[in-house]
Amino acid sequence: MKLPAAEDFEPWVGKAVRVLTVPEPVEVRLLQIDRKSHLVNHFREPFTLIFESPETVYLLDETYEFDCGKGGPYPIAISQLQPRPGQPRLYQATFC
Repeated sequence: MKLPAAEDFEPWVGKAVRVLTVPEPVEVRLLQIDRKSHLVNHFREPFTLIFESPETVYLLDETYEFDCGKGGPYPIAISQLQPRPGQPRLYQATFC
């Protein structure tokens, strides 16, 4: 099994991504990919995905199937960033 790389998600930046939730899927938008410096001992370039959803879409800090990127859907663990009243919700997924 190939580990996801930042390049797998590049075509989805700015696009809606389906998250397989119950009772029905929801959509979030992949805002950006933040690349981290590659250390000698790492087997891939570390990166973080930042997703945005409407304020009305609330996802728990959990692993979901994201239908995005080449070779997906991917099980991706996300955590919500500090919510801001009246603003879209932001979530991050970190890959080391």
